[in-house]
Amino acid sequence: MKRFLLFVVCVLIGASEIKAAEPVAKTDTLYILGVGNSWTRDSMRWLSAIAKSAGVPVVVGHAYLGGSTLENQYNGIDNLSYTYKHRNIDQVVHSTYQYWLYNCSENPKKTPNKGYRNGLNGIGVTLESVVADKPWEIVVLQPESTARRYNLAKGGTFDLNLLVERIKKMMKPEVADKARFGLMVPFSYPKGNTDYRKHLYTMYNNGVAPASQAEWDALYEKVHHLLQSDTREIGKAMGDNCQFYVNVGLAIYNARQDKHLSQSGYKLQRSQNNTHLSEGLAMYIASLAYAYTLLDIKQEDVKFYPKYSKDVQLTGDRGTTDIITVENTPALAKKARKVAWKACK
Repeated sequence: MKRFLLFVVCVLIGASEIKAAEPVAKTDTLYILGVGNSWTRDSMRWLSAIAKSAGVPVVVGHAYLGGSTLENQYNGIDNLSYTYKHRNIDQVVHSTYQYWLYNCSENPKKTPNKGYRNGLNGIGVTLESVVADKPWEIVVLQPESTARRYNLAKGGTFDLNLLVERIKKMMKPEVADKARFGLMVPFSYPKGNTDYRKHLYTMYNNGVAPASQAEWDALYEKVHHLLQSDTREIGKAMGDNCQFYVNVGLAIYNARQDKHLSQSGYKLQRSQNNTHLSEGLAMYIASLAYAYTLLDIKQEDVKFYPKYSKDVQLTGDRGTTDIITVENTPALAKKARKVAWKACK
């Protein structure tokens, strides 16, 4: 039976810096957990379906807290009253995670099952309950677009080792001893994006706000390259607690250079002023980065692709106006598999 391969050769890592993890003891099913914000939901959306089509049985779960940082999540694990700001609203961390579970399936079982209500009266689950739910063998932590906050060498404010060790304590000892942890490399926004985020120029442009779209575009390009190098430095600082990188950022960046792939949504983004990947092809490319990195599969092994891509068109302050649905073709799916493979080869 094919097993996952925790040996990653990504463009962002030189040959001397590659990390290889000892293989986890073989079981019938591989258990993969993602921990992050809604970008974790986006990027792992099709991982289970991809694995199933390649003949690799997996259970994929992700625990996410919309708009949060990993530092927020660590601070709220044991502090029931800890909150963070999301869309200018106080959000409680402790018991408001969304838990999506895919059991060799295309669609998840969601907990809570009737949507997601964060805030001081949020409905959700705790991270501890998610971690305890399955014998997770692989845990992927997802930094956000300000990954530099975890890079202590560059003035970062939080050590991700604290979160890793706390998650291990949530596991049974025999599970924690086998579990392998790694990082997702986040994606930046495409050129032309009009969602001007203050935290980007605060963290990556010495606090100076770009004065034009051209300057914002230059900043997005800069952020992409810094996310690549910073994530590598964060992994080094984590030592043995970082055993692989899932380079979603490079896969999405490369796909945006392709005139056919970049037609999905707004250059693979849900809309011009939205932070999310567009549903369908963009999420497929991101999930392929997970599959190629964590599973012993090749491009030709993957038979699944989402039949449709959806682009949510937004106006004003994220007001939904329309949903455009486009049918994906086998040729487009093949190109997506090739681009993702090249990013994680």
